Amino acid sequence: MMVSKGNIMSGLVSITIAGSISALFHGIGLFENPPWHIVYSDIVPFFEKAIEPGFPYISKTIEYPALTGLFVHLMGIIGRHEIGYYIATSFFLIAFAAGATFILLKIATPRPDAARNDMLRYWIFAPSMLVFMVYNWDVIALFFVVLGLYMMERKKSYTAAAAFAFGFTSKFYPIIYMAPLVLSCFEQSQKREKATALPHAFGIVAVFIAVALAINAIFMVVNFDAWSYFFSFNSAREANPDSIWTVIQFAIGPLEISTINIVSLLLFAASYGIFLWRYRAMSPLFLSFGGTILFLLFNKVFSPQYLLWLLPFFVLMPIKKRWFYSLEFANLAALFSILAWFFLGREPVHLWATLVFVVLRHLALIAVFVHTIRKRFTFSF
Repeated sequence: MMVSKGNIMSGLVSITIAGSISALFHGIGLFENPPWHIVYSDIVPFFEKAIEPGFPYISKTIEYPALTGLFVHLMGIIGRHEIGYYIATSFFLIAFAAGATFILLKIATPRPDAARNDMLRYWIFAPSMLVFMVYNWDVIALFFVVLGLYMMERKKSYTAAAAFAFGFTSKFYPIIYMAPLVLSCFEQSQKREKATALPHAFGIVAVFIAVALAINAIFMVVNFDAWSYFFSFNSAREANPDSIWTVIQFAIGPLEISTINIVSLLLFAASYGIFLWRYRAMSPLFLSFGGTILFLLFNKVFSPQYLLWLLPFFVLMPIKKRWFYSLEFANLAALFSILAWFFLGREPVHLWATLVFVVLRHLALIAVFVHTIRKRFTFSF
């Protein structure tokens, strides 16, 4: 049974309202001397980069992948001035969120009423959506992830790979969904000729690479250093103060950035590899959810808007949501306490509060992961 047209329209109106709330909240940052420790967003101060002379990845650098950088540049052209830039950015980010909502609402489910309620509670009016839809540009990648997950479950593997490539060229993290997508070829091969599995898997990877190169190749050729600045910037940056790696350094002492880079990558790669092998027979959706949590657990940087990445899975998977709001509010508490540390004088009390909430957030992530593993949730459309 498909969700009715009335529910789709209601969902689109609701996500627009949620996005408007997010835009108005952070739009306070456009005024002089705003309370930055409350209304901060990455979008408002990025206006100067948006209108900086030159073209992204050719004659100017941007610390985001190509599609996000091009989007920022385009918003500067459309908006022309700070308010116009912010309004244009907000409009299109809300449009991406609406597109993702439309895809989620079109998913067939044996429990349409429950799905509608989950959409409202864990997607449209989730605290992360209300705060972070117009905070950074993650919603762009999130749209392509939702599209990719939908196509993956529909067994349209090549289209899913293309969607993940667009997401990867927006925010990098969607590359982790390629492993479940490739594994699904070999699981499906049990129902058809196994000889077709390997060529199919190579074809999926080829589509991903081809789409990613189609978007990035011109920048790589013309100015490789400007294009690769995203990678060099993130390799050289320290773990952010509201990261679990800051907590670890408080506990054991300072670590070199290169050490954190290597250890965090090894921990993620090892844990994700073991997880994929151990649960390879599970649905790609299950594997993608687990991979996302593992990435968040070990990544050097944990920006608060990253919780948006989990929201589609809370809607699509029939898991108990008992830890959802603990995770959400620990994340918001970590955000607002670290913003207070940044903008109100770097008082130690704010940093210590942040570290406590970071630990609580990680404990909630671990609880969600363990609960999902124990129940072996699988789900298909």
